[in-house]
Amino acid sequence: MSGFTERLEQAATAAKSLVCVGLDPDPARMPVSSVSEFNRAIVDATAGLVCAYKPNLAFYEALGLPGLEDLQKTIAHIRDAAPGVIIIGDAKRGDIGPSAQAYAKAMFQAWGFDAITINAWGGQDTVTPFLEDEFKGVFVWCRGSNPGSADFQDAQVLDEREGLEPVFVPLYRTMALSCREWNTKGNLGLVVGATVPEQLREVRDACPDMPLLIPGVGAQGGDLEAAVRQGADSRGRAALINSSRGIIYASSGADFAQAAAREADKLRTSINEVLEADGKGWP
Repeated sequence: MSGFTERLEQAATAAKSLVCVGLDPDPARMPVSSVSEFNRAIVDATAGLVCAYKPNLAFYEALGLPGLEDLQKTIAHIRDAAPGVIIIGDAKRGDIGPSAQAYAKAMFQAWGFDAITINAWGGQDTVTPFLEDEFKGVFVWCRGSNPGSADFQDAQVLDEREGLEPVFVPLYRTMALSCREWNTKGNLGLVVGATVPEQLREVRDACPDMPLLIPGVGAQGGDLEAAVRQGADSRGRAALINSSRGIIYASSGADFAQAAAREADKLRTSINEVLEADGKGWP
């Protein structure tokens, strides 16, 4: 187990949770005006119920400099309120050479994220610069939860790793197999949606030990039970089940934080019931 995967395992075990809360603040839906105060309340209410928080940088960048200040405050507060929890910067950065190195420095050093999401369209030249620190995790966007992801990610490509002769496989499978080969430090994972359980199972079978970040439960309607059974590893671990809108917008009233806590606890309980039923509960 590598530095990052060990940290992830510790965070999950401490909370007895595979839940990741997406912090995607939308001022039009928030019952308070301050993004940082909204996030603070959500974090305070859900700390102890989750193993990770995932701020999506688009929501902060859309607000300009004030939004970036809110992101900085949010990260700092998570460190104080939930010091063992993993913070994932959902930015889906992707480039090559010095640009990729600069993105990695920005995400891991300037922002201080424990893990990030990236877009690996540029191949290994894109991925490698992000993997230098074994204690920092990298999740490659492999198979999305949105219907349109099939446009490219399901495209059939020739792959020589499937047998004696090259065969056609979906592009997301080639992505998964490539990432498995590049995962020399054990800190590389994949993003695969809960809305595509068959593809999720295929990726897990191809990458039995790599952590999977699984969006798409909650507002997107993914099958939670299938996501846990198809996405977790053989021990019932190495999976992050993400819910954003389903938790942070559980209520539009003054009780939004309490409602978020109820939904996070409900999600954790539902996940743990599946794990218990399969004999993979927490120690």
